[in-house]
Amino acid sequence: MSFAIVVMRRVVRRLLIVQIIITLFVALVYLVLHGLDNLSAAFYGGCITLSGTLLMAWRIARAGEAATIEKQQGFIEIYIGALQKFILTLVLMAFGMGYLKLDPLAILVSFAATQLSFIANKVDTSHAPEKKQGHCN
Repeated sequence: MSFAIVVMRRVVRRLLIVQIIITLFVALVYLVLHGLDNLSAAFYGGCITLSGTLLMAWRIARAGEAATIEKQQGFIEIYIGALQKFILTLVLMAFGMGYLKLDPLAILVSFAATQLSFIANKVDTSHAPEKKQGHCN
């Protein structure tokens, strides 16, 4: 497995964990302050970010595979992924606010809070030197 794939998996794993924690925290705050109805709206808003993160992770993995064949195709995959993430976010927000009649403010607050996880997600991308085992001086 290439080092880039290892780093990408590490980044996505950590990002998803942070997003889940933020989603649960915001949903809990909404539960305490506004009741059960807003709990589901806040949880839904965080899940919009989680679904977008999973979509982009999948697209970036595909871009890496495509780039080994043709570099331009890798860029196209990333642009397609960004467009799909944008559309997915709009559709899920419209569905939550329109069809499900969830509280728009709770959805937006949770969505915005989970977006902050992209700022907080710092993963070391440097090559770690391999440790030598069984060698004593």
